[in-house]
Amino acid sequence: MVKVTATVEIEDLYDVDEAANLLSKGVATIWRRIRDNKIIVVRIVGRTLIPKSEIERLKKEQAAD
Repeated sequence: MVKVTATVEIEDLYDVDEAANLLSKGVATIWRRIRDNKIIVVRIVGRTLIPKSEIERLKKEQAAD
């Protein structure tokens, strides 16, 4: 695991359920991709959140498929 410090606005973060919905994927798929380091996450007080920029990147990848 790599730790990076960055500034992110809280309204630009999605929980795993929201991300799964936005990406039309199952929650288990999102967790698997997080575990495999294919999705960048932010961890805040025990919560796993996905930045808006990461959702946008993943949507672009889906559109290219």
